[in-house]
Amino acid sequence: MFSAEEFNNLPPLLQADLVLNEGHYLHHRIKGWCKIDLYWLHDFYVELWFFYDLKSIGLVRALTNQKSLEPYLETIHLKVKT
Repeated sequence: MFSAEEFNNLPPLLQADLVLNEGHYLHHRIKGWCKIDLYWLHDFYVELWFFYDLKSIGLVRALTNQKSLEPYLETIHLKVKT
């Protein structure tokens, strides 16, 4: 197991592979040109940003603070460390 900070330092292809194979899908949102999927991986949340073609991942990032979870808090209940 690793921390969110360690995860963010992994190569993007490895990050995406870990999330898709070991993460638990929770929710999605749309922002601009992207569909953003939220996953729970080990003990932190991760976003996968898909371009609209839904075949390309543009960004993978572990969310490391409550502010980064705010876009989700109005639509789903998340466990947030304060």
